[in-house]
Amino acid sequence: MPSKRRGLAVLLAGLLGIASARGGQLSVEVGDPRDRAYLPAVFGAWRGVGRDLHALGLTLPDTRLEAATSASDFARRTGEPWFVAATTRGAVIHTQRLGALAARGTLPLTIRHEAFHAAQPRSLPRWLAEGLARLFSGEAERDPRGPTGLEGLPEGTLSARLAARGEGDLSAAYREATRRARQLVQTRGWAKVLARK
Repeated sequence: MPSKRRGLAVLLAGLLGIASARGGQLSVEVGDPRDRAYLPAVFGAWRGVGRDLHALGLTLPDTRLEAATSASDFARRTGEPWFVAATTRGAVIHTQRLGALAARGTLPLTIRHEAFHAAQPRSLPRWLAEGLARLFSGEAERDPRGPTGLEGLPEGTLSARLAARGEGDLSAAYREATRRARQLVQTRGWAKVLARK
């Protein structure tokens, strides 16, 4: 859809009180009307994601993004802790309020991270999927340098920690998954890592 038509669709959705809009392969449903202001940013990030994933040999499916009305609404809908930014289940991305993600400066990064999960090979172990998603999204650039304290953790245990979503050690687990994924990408390249070769 040309940018003028997309902008018009977003504007009309806002004026008519429609809680969803469509841009390319992404449909967005917002629970809080204030989040409509962030639809252009979401669709803009999504367009870039499609190109970047294609360069890795991955294809985005038609995807639906559902933005919660609050942290408690997000937790209720997903079963995830209130502090998690988003989660992807198949071709459905559940996020916190778009405005909350934008206020933290993480909206484009979150879109990229979750888009990677929507397109990734399903055979990736959790630790590798999370590490690659953080590299792809650019989140890893914000990580502090230095040891994570989890360097000796077996891969299965690292995946279990990521799945448990414990607030206290989740950040270190994400950083460790990213450190390991970065090493694999540097030595084997994205294509071989994605193919698990």
